[in-house]
Amino acid sequence: MTQTLDEKLHSFANRYGARGILLDTNVLLLLLFAVYQPNMIGRKRLEKYSADDGALLVQYVGRFGRILTTPHVLAETSNLVRQIVNGRLRTELFTKLHPQFCLSLSDSFEQCTVDGRHIDGELFGRLGLTDSSLAVLVQTEQLLLTDDLDLYVAAISNGGNAINFTHMREAAGLV
Repeated sequence: MTQTLDEKLHSFANRYGARGILLDTNVLLLLLFAVYQPNMIGRKRLEKYSADDGALLVQYVGRFGRILTTPHVLAETSNLVRQIVNGRLRTELFTKLHPQFCLSLSDSFEQCTVDGRHIDGELFGRLGLTDSSLAVLVQTEQLLLTDDLDLYVAAISNGGNAINFTHMREAAGLV
């Protein structure tokens, strides 16, 4: 019997809730703006998303005890944030993000690392460093939430567990 998407999402939340959920760059970027500056969703670098997409993401990620990421994802995300907001808004946002990105506090993102020797050369060539690292991490009992189809396919093809955020949006009637 095939599980529906809702059943699969519920099952993943139960299984990985305490461990956390691994987010890719675009999903983390959307999450940050959904939480801190939702009025920016739909604009530069976030144009394919709506405020409802952000709310869906916040609701689902809230079912997990922590947010997992990698130093590469954090670097890409902080650079994209800098492209989206300027001036006072940027200063305010980075003041909020600094503890989550840089300090080891209870609400900080937990950084996972991958030994480069575990990254397959062909996968690296197709996905690049950040996404190939994420694809390797899902093979070590992590759950990935991504909006990148190539990364999603690579993750599940290698036996990992992943959720495609576009599928969530479609199931919610947002796309």
